[in-house]
Amino acid sequence: MSKITWKHVKHLSDERSVEVFLAKNSIELPLGIVECIKENNGGRPILKIFDTDRTKERVFKSLLSYNRGDKESIYNSYSNELRVKGLFPIALDAAGNFICVNLKSNNALVLLEHESGNIEQIGPTFEDLISGLY
Repeated sequence: MSKITWKHVKHLSDERSVEVFLAKNSIELPLGIVECIKENNGGRPILKIFDTDRTKERVFKSLLSYNRGDKESIYNSYSNELRVKGLFPIALDAAGNFICVNLKSNNALVLLEHESGNIEQIGPTFEDLISGLY
């Protein structure tokens, strides 16, 4: 995966919190996503602009945190609605939309607009998203 600089990374309060949350929810993510989350919990990439199949210049705000007390955490974000759709949120854009792994589509990355429920395709892998940030 392309090396990218992250800022405002939050130290994980429990080193195993990512694995525990995923196991508890029967979620299997690619190792690259898990490693990035663990190394950059809640962090914001320096390069942050990405495109979807429908819109240009979306802003990658931050990864979701795996610390319970953090406002923008997986604990506040992973809902039954997302579970039913087969989407697992890993990050937020600047408008509060979720960047998700589509568990029903080979772990492709999608953007879920929180107000409309529309889904935009980002790319086939997390690595494609990260290496494509500009």
